[in-house]
Amino acid sequence: MTVSIFCGHPDLENSSSHQFLRAACPEEIKFIPVPTNYNDEFIQESQETLLESERIYLQFPLYWYQAPGHMVQWLQDLLSDDFLDQNGKHLVGKSLGLIVTVGSPLSYYQAGGKNNVSLSTLFSPYQTLCQTLKWEFLPAFILSQYHYLSEADRAQKYVAVQYYLLNPKRGSFSQRSRWLIEHLSKRQEDFSPGLRGQVDLLVDAWEGRLDELDMLEVELPKTTRH
Repeated sequence: MTVSIFCGHPDLENSSSHQFLRAACPEEIKFIPVPTNYNDEFIQESQETLLESERIYLQFPLYWYQAPGHMVQWLQDLLSDDFLDQNGKHLVGKSLGLIVTVGSPLSYYQAGGKNNVSLSTLFSPYQTLCQTLKWEFLPAFILSQYHYLSEADRAQKYVAVQYYLLNPKRGSFSQRSRWLIEHLSKRQEDFSPGLRGQVDLLVDAWEGRLDELDMLEVELPKTTRH
């Protein structure tokens, strides 16, 4: 599956949170910054990428309850009437996800919260866009208050966003766990020799528990019928 991320941070190079997200992007996924001064050539290239991609992510910081102005304009130019008239049938069946950074606690974004509006409500225009284009609208990945995260929390978010990019529908506990085991196995060379041994033990133990869980899930429907 071809996956692409369009990042609309207006000052990407100086944004630690979006550089963090960029670093977490798997190699097989295209990461495309949307410049504030984009030109017609960039729009054409973006349209070609859109046609080639099966899953598209829009990454941006939340500014005044919406994406930065240049990204909103870019999206309008990207999906021009002429482009949709010529390529509408080739766009059907794609999926769209949002990767959004917010500077406030997530608890602010709810009815009755400090901002008195939910993120789902703020993202509803993208959902409507997907309905119009016959796309699937995926759950969003939210990175909240990055600067306040501990190193352990950042490590967890790093893995979480990688999983989201490759498995946006989250999946079952077993599926997520097996993905993490595979991910750790591929990253063995990144660990020190001592830590590598500990990771091997952890992976072996985790796989054993997951095998037991899979067997339990197979047997459970049989026992509940009696």
